Amino acid sequence: MPPKVKVTQNQIILAAMDIVRETGIESLNARALAKHLKCSIQPIFKNFETMGSLKQALLVEAQKIYDAYTQKGMLEPNPFLGIGLGYIQFAQEEKNLFKLLFMTNEFKQSSLIQIIKEDENQEVVKLVAQLSGLSLALSEQLFVDVWLITHGIASMCATNDIDLSLDEVTKILRDAFAGFKYQLLKEKETHA
Repeated sequence: MPPKVKVTQNQIILAAMDIVRETGIESLNARALAKHLKCSIQPIFKNFETMGSLKQALLVEAQKIYDAYTQKGMLEPNPFLGIGLGYIQFAQEEKNLFKLLFMTNEFKQSSLIQIIKEDENQEVVKLVAQLSGLSLALSEQLFVDVWLITHGIASMCATNDIDLSLDEVTKILRDAFAGFKYQLLKEKETHA
């Protein structure tokens, strides 16, 4: 009798990633994973107590891929624009991973206010303040406004509702930033 092939936790995560990339999180189950790995379901549950724990590990790996896109965006001359472009590029190139991270009930997201208050996003708010000359409070509002536009574009790209070039997306995001900044300054003058 030939020895059993040992299936590692990493192999399982990579196979799960392949399935999700190809057909979405809805298709990920123990049978599909075992078929992809050419094994029984036993090694899957030997490495992961539940499918939920496997999905959590998958989420961590998907987040790493997403982070690489935004880190690349931070290297742009305008890092705030670069982050937005990276977010949209991730949605265009990794549609099902984008849906997994940002468009499913599989993993609950924090409220928008909680997201803005996270340390990494507060760094982005400070960057927005430097770029816009607005106070931190107004920069938070500008960040939210532009982020909502960015998420809308990314969501449409991930669901194949729209296909925009880099130049088109760049123009939209720059115009949104300028328009929202102008409106916030105008409101600030009105209330002063």
